Amino acid sequence: MKTLRIYQCEDSVDGIFSAIYEAGISGYGHEYIRIMPLNKEQSFEMELFSEYIQVESSEKKVRSVLKAVREKISYEAYNYIMRAAVSSEPDKADVIYQFVTYGFTIGAKVTQAMQLDCVRRIFVINRNVNNEINRFVEIMRFKEVQKSPALLLGVMEPKHRILPMVTEHFADRFNPEWFIIYDITHHEASFHNPDGRWEIRLLTDEEELKLTELNKKEEEYSGLWKIFFDTIAVEERKSHERQRNMIPIHLRKHMIEFANVRSSD
Repeated sequence: MKTLRIYQCEDSVDGIFSAIYEAGISGYGHEYIRIMPLNKEQSFEMELFSEYIQVESSEKKVRSVLKAVREKISYEAYNYIMRAAVSSEPDKADVIYQFVTYGFTIGAKVTQAMQLDCVRRIFVINRNVNNEINRFVEIMRFKEVQKSPALLLGVMEPKHRILPMVTEHFADRFNPEWFIIYDITHHEASFHNPDGRWEIRLLTDEEELKLTELNKKEEEYSGLWKIFFDTIAVEERKSHERQRNMIPIHLRKHMIEFANVRSSD
């Protein structure tokens, strides 16, 4: 019986796939390997009789893993693992590793192999991530926080790290606009300029404070949403239960039309 080998990495796409690369080339035996992504504030209890290996993130290793997945498994499998990697699920790294391992053995059929625990699990993780992406694409509201040049700001608090997917959606639709999407949960923001380029970066405390202050500004642009929402509301046809089903209360926090609606509604 071999000792369990645990590869520790940063909790990011680069960190996870760098660890998968190291685990894959080790030849140690997939059943004796675990991938443990950690963020800087996270603590953990070490398991007895386990070997811990620290993995440094490497773009070269990440490119190698993703290229192999696309070429030796399928683009569908590639999409599965990329969605899983941005999730907040604690078992995501192990699930991806096992999924990729089976994929290199049976090829493109792995995405249909629902008899495997890792395939069923990665399917569920993908569904949860996709649902959250779709929800924030639907409910995201932008307010004009600067007139000249016009600057739009959207704020969200997602469970999963879906900022790249949400930004890509709005970059296609707001191509000529300056806009920022601020992810409060993960302390990062995307910045889009009118030539179509955008980037995501982690924010300093000072930058987060500035975005929070910008978000408090009231402009005519955001006021229109509240006026429209109040105007179309017919008291006799209100259904708070249906409204909660369509837009859960915890998602309304940054929706302009709900700014003056009590959470108890």
